[in-house]
Amino acid sequence: MVEVLTNQLVNKRGRPRAAVARDSQAAIFAAAAREFAERGYDATGVDLIAAKARVNKAMIYYHFGSKHRLYHEVLRDMVGAVSLRARAIADGPDTAARKLDAWILAIVEEAGARPWFPPIMLREIASGGSRLDPEIVATMNAVFQAVCDVVVQGQQEGTFRDADPLLTHLTIMPAILIFFARQRAMAQRKAPIGAVGAPRKLDEFVTHMQASVRGMLRKDV
Repeated sequence: MVEVLTNQLVNKRGRPRAAVARDSQAAIFAAAAREFAERGYDATGVDLIAAKARVNKAMIYYHFGSKHRLYHEVLRDMVGAVSLRARAIADGPDTAARKLDAWILAIVEEAGARPWFPPIMLREIASGGSRLDPEIVATMNAVFQAVCDVVVQGQQEGTFRDADPLLTHLTIMPAILIFFARQRAMAQRKAPIGAVGAPRKLDEFVTHMQASVRGMLRKDV
């Protein structure tokens, strides 16, 4: 009942307060994601996030509780989406080779939709993941487990060689993170089309990764 009444209240501009709250929350999230990617966690303060989001600093604490929780929400947004898609792919009815292709496409699509995620995660990897809470670590492990299941399926089908699933996962993920981080860096430098090191199209990268991983795992008969 309280929620219904709150949703019916309007601000001075005639918009429901719930809608205003959602807008401010989304603005804070977007600003924080950009700044964490650009500056890192320590160099990104709540004052800066509030200024970029054009909200009062108090709104950050209202929506997220703290900068630490806001940072975790940014990470969970990506990791959670990837985990859901990875599990759905692993549990599907297709062959392991097709599942692996689908997994590579999924992670590229999710990272492409969140250009802030690769630089943030690369910083976490470099620092030993010191700010990853148990929930995020568990979700990341679930992603690996899904990939592991696909690799094991391919081995049981007789199409994949006896490869280590963890090393396979570690071959795929860093390459994707580095690709997006480099794409971002080169775009900021406005590298001309055709120049050495210029950004590549996503579909070209996906095709390259799929072919590379299939070749890496193929069991020679």
